Amino acid sequence: MSDVEANKRLFLEMVERVVGRDDWASASQYFTDDFVAHGTGPKPTSLDGLQRLTRAWRTAFPDWHDEILAVVAEGDLVVGRLRASGTHLGRLLDIAPTGERCEWGMIEIVRVYDGKIAEQWGYSDFPDVVARLRKIAAQSG
Repeated sequence: MSDVEANKRLFLEMVERVVGRDDWASASQYFTDDFVAHGTGPKPTSLDGLQRLTRAWRTAFPDWHDEILAVVAEGDLVVGRLRASGTHLGRLLDIAPTGERCEWGMIEIVRVYDGKIAEQWGYSDFPDVVARLRKIAAQSG
């Protein structure tokens, strides 16, 4: 298997196992010790921060699921286009549960070093979901 194919497999397995199954005990198999997350807006910068963020999302959306729509890789970079979905059944930031079914898109870019994910850049339209949920909560409150 080429390095590019191995990097794609690493990304796919990480999304399924660590994020999808909430198996953070296995994170050391996928991420370097000095992993750094980048992105726009308030963003976790460490693996611990990424874990806290995904657990907060899972609390707000207990049935949260990521669907991988496309994965491309070149050199040490892997790019994934994902669609996330879930039902807002738990508190999200300052928003009480609305029962709304939500969907948002994500682009995840990771850099692989020595067989593990060293950096991640994440971009999503999740802020639109938050705005919609705030509007629904305000109308019902």
